Parts: sequence; C-alpha cells; structure tokens
Amino acid sequence: MKKTVVPALILAVICLVVVSLLVLTNEITRDRIAAAEAAAREEAIRSVLVGAESAPVEISEGVYAGYKTDGTLVGYAFLTSAKGYGGEVSSVVGISADGKILGVSVTAPDETPGLGANVAKDAFTSQFINKDKDSFLTDFEAVTSATYSSEAVKSGIADAFAAFEKIQKGEEN
Repeated sequence: MKKTVVPALILAVICLVVVSLLVLTNEITRDRIAAAEAAAREEAIRSVLVGAESAPVEISEGVYAGYKTDGTLVGYAFLTSAKGYGGEVSSVVGISADGKILGVSVTAPDETPGLGANVAKDAFTSQFINKDKDSFLTDFEAVTSATYSSEAVKSGIADAFAAFEKIQKGEEN
C-alpha cells in the first residue's frame, strides 16, 4: 500500500504547486492582458474610422461613433465576430455616415497560417473600402483556399450593416 500512496501524494503536491503557480501567473498578468486587448481594440476602431479626429465614443455595446473636431459625424465602428475555419474571426468594420465602408480590421488568430489568416491582410480587407451594403456582396473576392475565413469576414460586415441600418432608423442596437 505504501508503494502506491507515497507516489500519489507526491503527484498531488506537484499538481497543487503547479496549479498555484498558474493561478498566481494569471493574477499577475490579467490587468496587463486586458490593457493590451483594450489598446488593440481602440487602435482597430481608430483605423477603420478614417477621417475621425477625436477619440471614438461608445454609443452602445460594440458600436462606436467617430467625429471630426467640429462635431460632424464621420461614421461608426462595429465590433463583429463570426465563425471561421479555426474559430471566431473578429472584425472591426467602419461605416461612414452615408453608408459606405471606411475600413475593415480583422483578427484571425485561430485561422490557418498562410491561408485563413490572410483575411487579416490589407490585400484582402482593402477590397471593401468605399463599398455600400449591396456592392460589397457582389464585388467580393474570397482568399484562395480560405473560404470559411473569408465568409466569416463577409458575415461580420453584413452584421455591421444590419446594425448601421438600425442606427439610421433610430432603433436601439
């Protein structure tokens, strides 16, 4: 019996120490990770609100408005997410006050490197600039061998336009 109890106790102590270290590491890095994620999100929002001169203003969850310094509305930034091949593909979509895409910023961390991850590159996202709700659907070119990832971005843009239309109608987002 001693031959099985002692190794089991040693293993339990090792597991307790490792778990304690993981919890401690999580506590130490939680605020830094949250701050880095917030900074990346703000940078993505600013990048798609082309022409906005002041800090974006959150008007509802996941929706930001960008203004010129004189108070003129430039447009809105929408945080979207859709299922890609490897997981969620998050996008920030900027739509101007007149309903045209200002910019698209994509994060695709779980998509296949060299294929699905290419949806985050400017070569893909730049095709949407200045397109309206109808033309982005008809002039859409998916990344070769990354249909799911490309469709996830397309779906995110469609969701952004749906939210934009609600704002235009005065409905809550």
